[in-house]
Amino acid sequence: MSKLRISIKILILFVLFSAASCNDTSKENSETGNDDTEETGGDSEDTTMTPAEIFSSALVQDILGDEEDADLQFYLEEEIYPLLSGAGKVTIDRISSSLYLISFQENGTQKNFLIKKYFDPQNPEIKFERTETQSGPESQFLK
Repeated sequence: MSKLRISIKILILFVLFSAASCNDTSKENSETGNDDTEETGGDSEDTTMTPAEIFSSALVQDILGDEEDADLQFYLEEEIYPLLSGAGKVTIDRISSSLYLISFQENGTQKNFLIKKYFDPQNPEIKFERTETQSGPESQFLK
């Protein structure tokens, strides 16, 4: 009789472990399925960027190496992209924490914008000011 009880207990433990391993496998499969939909662009609205967003993202994240400077990206999208959408070889250099130099080619000529980032205490917000300058990155950094 005791051998029968031990056998039943072992059988019950075996069934419980089998059921637990099946649940773990199904959880892993469902998690893997979710990862596949995210990688393939399950929500295409979130992954579609406008040309202006691509422009600002490339300059701020790829060239400057900032994870995200939302104010600068918005300014580049709204104010700079319309001016430079047809330009070639656009780059940006950080001169200081509040000063940027954008260089680009337009009609075969090298041009530059100096962008100053500042805080406006009267309207508590970050603003930008753009001026065209003749000095490029070489004259700014190599003296």
